[in-house]
Amino acid sequence: MPTKLDRKTMPSIPTFGRDKIEIIHAQNFSLPNGIPVYYINAGTQDVIKIEVIFRAGSREQDVPLVAGTTNSMLEEGSKKHTSEELASLLDYYGSFLETSSQNDYASVTLYTLGKHLDKALPILEEIIKEPSFPQNELEIYLHNNKQRFLVEEQKVRVVAAKNFPALLFGDSHPYGHRTRLEEFDRVKKAYLEAFHKKYYSAGNCSLIISGRVNDVLLNKIGDYFGKDKITNAAESANHNYTPQSAKEKVNFIPKKEAMQSAIRMGRVLFLKNHADAIPFQILNTVLGGYFGSRLMSNIREDKGYTYGISSSVTFLQHAGYFNIGSEVGSDVCEAALVEIYKELDRLCTEPIPADELQLVKSYLRGNFMRSMDGPFALADRFKHIWLHNMDYSYYENYVKALSTITSAQLMEMANKYLHKDSIYELVVGAKKG
Repeated sequence: MPTKLDRKTMPSIPTFGRDKIEIIHAQNFSLPNGIPVYYINAGTQDVIKIEVIFRAGSREQDVPLVAGTTNSMLEEGSKKHTSEELASLLDYYGSFLETSSQNDYASVTLYTLGKHLDKALPILEEIIKEPSFPQNELEIYLHNNKQRFLVEEQKVRVVAAKNFPALLFGDSHPYGHRTRLEEFDRVKKAYLEAFHKKYYSAGNCSLIISGRVNDVLLNKIGDYFGKDKITNAAESANHNYTPQSAKEKVNFIPKKEAMQSAIRMGRVLFLKNHADAIPFQILNTVLGGYFGSRLMSNIREDKGYTYGISSSVTFLQHAGYFNIGSEVGSDVCEAALVEIYKELDRLCTEPIPADELQLVKSYLRGNFMRSMDGPFALADRFKHIWLHNMDYSYYENYVKALSTITSAQLMEMANKYLHKDSIYELVVGAKKG
């Protein structure tokens, strides 16, 4: 007879020691012209991911929106093919292209079958090296994004997300700039061409390859990307990365017609290589980093003020920050804020119970192991440390911390970073109370 499940008793949580988790490390070499290549040979399927990374994020732009627009427009036509032709070629060979532009870096990623690499690589090269930035496609792109901007500006969640970094870093800071409607009209084709020429160059480029990687594949990469002459790498924009945080800790943006209020709370932190980075991430998980967190248990499950609330830690190349985010009914906004501050205070004044801390440790360990499932995930794990000039010892220290960190250490961390007087608060909605 099948065993009857006991759904009233929670299964025991397995413990773990200080054992190391084996991670397949990325190998590296340089193309004939000096471009660094990092690769992970893993997996059983004949699938390849090639990510070409440039230091071409929004912090490099002199004109707002140019970095992201340049990156997005790479797929919209080359000197040889239209956007439709490029899409058809990629589709015919079972390949997929992805572009991404963030604060510090931009990338173009190709997913393809190994057997079609000879056909897909020339397309990737063409898209990166020979974009035409067709005027009609640019106008459509800007028009669509302008309309999307107008729609999104009516959402309290979006307004809060855009304005909160400006409170932490300042609107003139490359990490805090708030996009404005009139900025779409200032983007010109010539700006894209100049940005592309300066930053999408061999001297400003690195490759991360994952999947079924072999010498034949690496030689082919060299054929397409290893022959361009490298000049001096583009000089990074001369920004002042010192945060210019707002003077007022408590901020409110009214939206009279809104049924809900968006809450954002947090503060500027340290870099990813800081000694407190790993302990604070564990502390953040207790607070709001997973579905069973304290914020979810209190604000959603107990009080019913929201469908979801979370906290997170973001590490950029020149800064880090902590953020709490939620949307609540305007009539319970003030009460929700009170409860959030209560949870911050609890972490500062009460040790985390042993069973709760063990649950969080087990969750994080399982999540970490799942995040290394497959060659593409392993490549992402490598990228997360490489972008911050770190090595695999970061993950060894992370796993060790999951075994050894104590409630006392986490309470010390909370007192260091989570006192109310250090937290910035932003509410966007019809009313605060």
